[in-house]
Amino acid sequence: MSDVEMAFLKSLALRPSRHVVSSLQPVVDVLVEAGYVCDSPSGWMATARGCALIEQERTSDSTPVRR
Repeated sequence: MSDVEMAFLKSLALRPSRHVVSSLQPVVDVLVEAGYVCDSPSGWMATARGCALIEQERTSDSTPVRR
């Protein structure tokens, strides 16, 4: 997943919105197709799969490097 896709997925996990800028539609389409985002009554939303991916990245980024 690209950094742009991950950043967008994180923003959806925090605050869903139907007002997606048209230039981001290709990113949304990729995330929907992959199962990371869905369209809910309250707007675009990260799915459980998307949230798990965010959590996986967060925990791997905070893992201390052993020497």
